[in-house]
Amino acid sequence: MAKNGITAVRVEPLAKKLNVTKGSFYWHYKGRGDLLAQIIQRWRNRSTSAIIERLSGASLSPKERLKELFLLPAKRNQKAGAAALEQAIRNWAQHDKSVKEVIDEVDSHRLAFIAGNFKALGNDDDEAELKAMRFYCAMQGIAVLGKPQDSQKINRIFDSLF
Repeated sequence: MAKNGITAVRVEPLAKKLNVTKGSFYWHYKGRGDLLAQIIQRWRNRSTSAIIERLSGASLSPKERLKELFLLPAKRNQKAGAAALEQAIRNWAQHDKSVKEVIDEVDSHRLAFIAGNFKALGNDDDEAELKAMRFYCAMQGIAVLGKPQDSQKINRIFDSLF
């Protein structure tokens, strides 16, 4: 999916690539729709819920939590396909209303977490929401551009968001 988009996610080629029968595939999934639903659910959990839980549970200041979050796309770009998967899912959402709803929910959840940290830093609601949007756009932009950034530059971008 990260390489070729949602249209490349097909039962027969996947079964062949994984060296399993189509029958074995259908043992685990009711069909392609079930596979796609599980893909989007797993992405939501791994890329949002698990990260927010981990950062919320860490003994970090709000600014340290935001920095850890901000650095994730740069770290993910170093791993093959992680940023590409997010982009592929966002592309998929342009053609699938149910996936768009998941994307909207994920973005709202992420923005609420970011805004909560800005509030904890003393910003009022409006300012926290504005800073959260700017922060999120910068963070996502770094991932979408996919350009290697040195850590000093990433840190300067992060500091400019406060």
